[in-house]
Amino acid sequence: MVLSLQTKVQAYNEMIKYDGKRKHKSQMNSREVNGLWFRLRNVSKSCWILSDHATDRIKEKGIETNLEDIVSMIGNAELIEYKLHRWKSQMHERIVLRSKAIVNGDQNVHAVYDLTTNEIISVWMNHVDDRHATLDLSNYDKNTKVFGV
Repeated sequence: MVLSLQTKVQAYNEMIKYDGKRKHKSQMNSREVNGLWFRLRNVSKSCWILSDHATDRIKEKGIETNLEDIVSMIGNAELIEYKLHRWKSQMHERIVLRSKAIVNGDQNVHAVYDLTTNEIISVWMNHVDDRHATLDLSNYDKNTKVFGV
């Protein structure tokens, strides 16, 4: 589907209201969660690219993973959050996932996927038992609109 310039401008203007806003999965309804999974899974595995930053993080942190492993997380992960981020005059929709697989003995890989560019932005690890008991939901906005769902 080809969008008119006017439609694209309207969408940008609506999205920009949420620039920098994050929405935690616990604040999403099932339509939002399912819609994000649908969008994420509909990106061909061959279309994902690994950003330079993600590549650097993998090396810095000694994460035993590669692009193929990170892309395969999409089929076996937990959705953590959705974020809107303006970069280079474009709005980007990003999702954070936590892999269910264990790497490096006792860690789960986390990754940020950019739905706008099909780029894996960042990668890090947390201990498998770290369930963020101290999570501060004030850092999230339950009223953030999840676009495209």
